[in-house]
Amino acid sequence: MSNSPVFAERQWLLRHWWPVLLLPMLMVPLVLWLAPKHGSQPPWWVFAFIGLAMALVATLALEVRLDAAGAHYRLLPLQWRWRHVAWPEVRRAYLRHYDPLGEYGGWGIKGTSQNRAYNIANDEGIQLELHNGRRILLGTQQPASAQAAVAALCKGAAA
Repeated sequence: MSNSPVFAERQWLLRHWWPVLLLPMLMVPLVLWLAPKHGSQPPWWVFAFIGLAMALVATLALEVRLDAAGAHYRLLPLQWRWRHVAWPEVRRAYLRHYDPLGEYGGWGIKGTSQNRAYNIANDEGIQLELHNGRRILLGTQQPASAQAAVAALCKGAAA
């Protein structure tokens, strides 16, 4: 079997409504500095901070690939290198519904070193349970395609 992806997905943070709420909150320091009672322009670093924060929000994306070699994932721009989990390391792989806030404390790279989630939005994910006891959850917005890929690639390890 070749290593061409059986499943590939890129999820952008700004495809959802809630990041738009972050942008006005980033403007609060600027508004406070520009308020007439301060009487002066904010320093350059306030503009730089707001610009960098907005750029981070605008470019945040989760990439997930499943192929014959294993599961590959990264959260751009925080992780440039792909993380890999080879199928022989996986004891069990399956698609599941989860509570991002209740189980992991939100979205992004969350959890502990033994139970980590990589997600952008939604509440569906590919759960990987490794032989060493670690658990990795990879969020997906294409649950049907992800489940079909896991079933095809894991050959009995998938639930």
